[in-house]
Amino acid sequence: MNRIVAVMSGALWSFAAPVPAEPLVRMHTSYYYVDGLSAMALAAQIDQLGPSGADGIRYAGKTKWDVQWKFTHEQRGVSCHIKEVAVAIGIAQVLPRWRGEAKGAVALRTRWRQFRDALKRHEDRHADHGLAAGRGIEAVLLATKPASNCEEIALAANASAHALVKKYRKLDEAYDRETEHGRNQGATLL
Repeated sequence: MNRIVAVMSGALWSFAAPVPAEPLVRMHTSYYYVDGLSAMALAAQIDQLGPSGADGIRYAGKTKWDVQWKFTHEQRGVSCHIKEVAVAIGIAQVLPRWRGEAKGAVALRTRWRQFRDALKRHEDRHADHGLAAGRGIEAVLLATKPASNCEEIALAANASAHALVKKYRKLDEAYDRETEHGRNQGATLL
């Protein structure tokens, strides 16, 4: 009797839908250093040393994200199903650090902190887009409908994932246009 139950539970498990798991997230922040005793000097350093965008212009900060995914599938009878899904999200931020902050005038330090915090909030929104893309990709891969063959399901699953990456990249671009790369959110020293 116990053997029949074990076989039955194994049979039910093999036809169950894949179970979602939280994507693996790797986040890294690096800094470039600026010096100056005035907001104008610090802004000039940021303009000179800040990370370059895709347009070649230097900005105060930058967030780059990447989503990688893989899945396995298996043919069951006349249809192919997604079996396992793994998603990894990489997020890299580059932000400025004021080397002489401790020695700066009180008013300038206050202004720097407001700028730094506004820039961090802006860049974190870009990171949120990467996280949403990764979670969305996991969800669409897990929800991919069975197909008549495994090549067809792989094409459909990858097309859905690429479409989500494209959607969130466009959201990043629109966000930067709307906020002037965070400047109208307070991410400016001048």
